Amino acid sequence: MKVKLSKQVLVAACSLCTAAAMAATTVMPVFADAGEKPPEVTEEERVFPDPDSFSYDDVEINFAKALQYSLYFYDANKCGPGITGGNLEWRGDCHVEDATIPLKPMGEDFKGTNLSQEFIDEHKDLLDPDGDGLIDCSGGMHDAGDHVKFCLPGSYAASTVGWGYYEFRDAYVKTGTQEHVEDILHWFNDFYMKSTYLDENGEVVAYCYQVGEGNIDHNYWIAPELQNENLLDFARPAYFATTETPASDMCAGTAASLAINYLNFKDTEPEYAAESLQKAIALYDFAVKTHTETEGLKVTSLGYDGGFYTSSYDYDELAWAAVWLYECTGEWDYIDDIIHVDETVTGDMGAHPYTGYLKRIIADTGNCWQNIWVHCWDTVWGGVFAKLAPITNISRDWYIFRWNLEYWSGMNEQDAAAAPTKAEKNNVTMAASVPAVTSHKDFGLDDQIWNTKITAEEIADLPTKDGAFLAKTPAGFSMLNEYGSARYDAAAQLCACVYAKETGDNTFVDWAEGQMEYIMGKNPMNRPYIVGYSPTAASHPHHRAAHGSKTLNMDDPQTQTHVLWGALVGGPDASDWHRDITKDYIYNEVAVDYNAAFVGACAGLYNFCGTEDMKPQSNFPPSEASMKGDIVEYKLKASIGQEDNMATQVLVEIDNSSFLPPHYLKETKVRYYFSIAELLKNGQTLDDLTVRMDYDAMKSNTDGKHEVTYNVVQYNDKGDCYIELTWTGYEFYGTMQFQFALMAQVQNEEYTFIWDPTNDYSRSGLSTCDELGVTLAEALTEYDLITMYVDGEHVWGKAPADAQEDETLYGDVDCNGTVEIADVVLLSRYVAQDKDAKAVTAQGLLNADCVKDGTVDMEDITAIARYLAHLIEASQLGKAS
Repeated sequence: MKVKLSKQVLVAACSLCTAAAMAATTVMPVFADAGEKPPEVTEEERVFPDPDSFSYDDVEINFAKALQYSLYFYDANKCGPGITGGNLEWRGDCHVEDATIPLKPMGEDFKGTNLSQEFIDEHKDLLDPDGDGLIDCSGGMHDAGDHVKFCLPGSYAASTVGWGYYEFRDAYVKTGTQEHVEDILHWFNDFYMKSTYLDENGEVVAYCYQVGEGNIDHNYWIAPELQNENLLDFARPAYFATTETPASDMCAGTAASLAINYLNFKDTEPEYAAESLQKAIALYDFAVKTHTETEGLKVTSLGYDGGFYTSSYDYDELAWAAVWLYECTGEWDYIDDIIHVDETVTGDMGAHPYTGYLKRIIADTGNCWQNIWVHCWDTVWGGVFAKLAPITNISRDWYIFRWNLEYWSGMNEQDAAAAPTKAEKNNVTMAASVPAVTSHKDFGLDDQIWNTKITAEEIADLPTKDGAFLAKTPAGFSMLNEYGSARYDAAAQLCACVYAKETGDNTFVDWAEGQMEYIMGKNPMNRPYIVGYSPTAASHPHHRAAHGSKTLNMDDPQTQTHVLWGALVGGPDASDWHRDITKDYIYNEVAVDYNAAFVGACAGLYNFCGTEDMKPQSNFPPSEASMKGDIVEYKLKASIGQEDNMATQVLVEIDNSSFLPPHYLKETKVRYYFSIAELLKNGQTLDDLTVRMDYDAMKSNTDGKHEVTYNVVQYNDKGDCYIELTWTGYEFYGTMQFQFALMAQVQNEEYTFIWDPTNDYSRSGLSTCDELGVTLAEALTEYDLITMYVDGEHVWGKAPADAQEDETLYGDVDCNGTVEIADVVLLSRYVAQDKDAKAVTAQGLLNADCVKDGTVDMEDITAIARYLAHLIEASQLGKAS
């Protein structure tokens, strides 16, 4: 069923901000992988756990473990080839079709690109060097629980994960997570680099910043491995930034990520880092070149997002890229691009206008700015000033950086004094520490601090003054926005850790530690907002791959198929309450931007607050088998319909419930075993048997383009046979049915029929639908005396003892149904223990033992090679040497 999913927008506002701060702060829409609107919360539902049922002393505070967990969310959101066999068993290669997007202007079907035909014709040699009419946009990361590769949240996530690694690299080394975070940074930035097309002068011609269309993608609540053109009306267009279709915000955000990537890899992978920096500079220059604005600083060069992540402007992304490019190159021009003031122009009050990127938030040197937001996908000013302040050591920049942290962590003196040890509304112990900050540092008048120098050490001696503070929940959690509250809080924590690193002042680290403890479970819900962190953690994230629905339904299954290890869910509301259901994207959304600062905050807190007993979890993640027991991904059901001395009618249903990872079946074989002993006894042969196909779901679903084929084999002189039915060329997930009848011909002129199903191996133990008093479909039951094979591997059922050897196709090491030179190559690599060789399955090892000595070695390789050279017959494979 195709369901149109709605978009939801939440406009954030803060009741405690000053008028000046409100006027200067962007009000940002936030879109989710929505689906239908979450059900309204009832008063009966809004309850808290009994505080006597748990103790905060039992909550595990382990920053090393949280850092370890946090990275695995990104494994769950990888896109493209190379995923199968990675860190998560249940994720596999997906959207590989992104490598072959038609290089053409998209039409109403959304297949193609946003490029004009004129642009394609002019730059075809660069975009399509092999001339196949396709462009490779594979790789990268899915956005959230959906599968679009959106640029703003993606580049924000990549740059912020990279930022945390840059600042607190030792934390990753000590916790054993360095290799993992570097893999994630590669996965993000490799995609950005391959998507950036430079001309011979090293200048950007085109940059692919988005793959997929939100309004199409959100119609399918399905695992990414199953989301392709097998689905009705599905398409994944590619959107490019060019001079014709600028996207200055997207290009600048990506430039920042690639610049940080350079810094993180310049000492260990210098050539790779050099390419990162080259394309970072090129993308920044292209963003500057294509930036356009109208009166009122309205930017007219923003990229397309379909209404899901609409950017407010590009000045902050440009500043974010510029500050990091300064870190890479030491060229002051990048800083000047941010802070430049035109001192040749003086206003009525003696102030000079800002002409750098700060002009979007500060008009002139007679004013300053208070950041009531934080570092997030649409406004990265929090990160900009965290890096800018220690570079410029200007009072203005330190003031903006510190004020935001004071605002997040602080309370006025009256509220701080009255803060209860019990949250009276919910009668639970306060989880978060009462903030020590009750005032703001006074850096001076706005018209003086814009060019006054100050060092980090001098900040401590500044006088203080009153100011605004962010509202807290009853249990002390800083609440900026109920939609994704934990992501914003975690971003403030990261900024707090960076401030401590730059200044040596741990005031805000103490606050951040209490906030992270709240996220880890010291809260009125006794619920970690980190999936999998403890048995009481949020367990129903709004994430299709983890949920594993086979019915496009967020309520089915009720229990999620997989644990989305380390995902930071949306978090609590202003009353400390949280609802843990899959369809509630307000409380339980997860996304690449949600986890981005959370990763860095965990590293920073481990750096400042880690103890010897804080260690990552060993043998992580646990295998699916260790959590689920015996795993069955393919099942078969059968039932018997009409039956007499003339024929047996059989209905078979095969079920593809694969989930490690989920995948469509391309070739499936089923064998039904029976005997014609009664025919042989009366002078008949296999030729006197007729097979009638009564129903073929594959044929029905494809209007006859594909159909089941069958072959009947007698494998011994006693009359034991099987009918092998094969599906090929048609991909399916879920269930597929076929119905056939085995019919004996008339035995003599008296029209005597002698069909006897009682001696049929696969008939044993099944009752007819008439005996059961139900329909043939209702009589279906799991049945293991019929065997099933997927891509040549035996996956279901038990064959008769004397037929089992027949299942082995000796020499077919890759189990593709044929013996060929590829089998020799694969087996040679397996014997040589080539770690990059494709895995050989258990059935493949049985097939490989061509000399029947119980081992797989060079003798078997030689036997297959001799067969391929026509030196021995096929019948000689599988014989004892």
